Amino acid sequence: MKGLFNLVITLSIITPVTIFFGYIIMDEGDQFTAEHYMVTGLSTIPLIFALLIKFLMTGAEKNNQ
Repeated sequence: MKGLFNLVITLSIITPVTIFFGYIIMDEGDQFTAEHYMVTGLSTIPLIFALLIKFLMTGAEKNNQ
């Protein structure tokens, strides 16, 4: 289970960074718009949920041992 959470966290860290640089490459360095910032920001939501679930599951695993 711990490996799964590490995989999800790794993927959810890579996603916003990829989106951010993808917009820069596609727009050839032009200015960002509000939509660019919104999509990049919203793509961090899976990271927040993954960290929250990992935090909650870590406490549950410690109580069982």
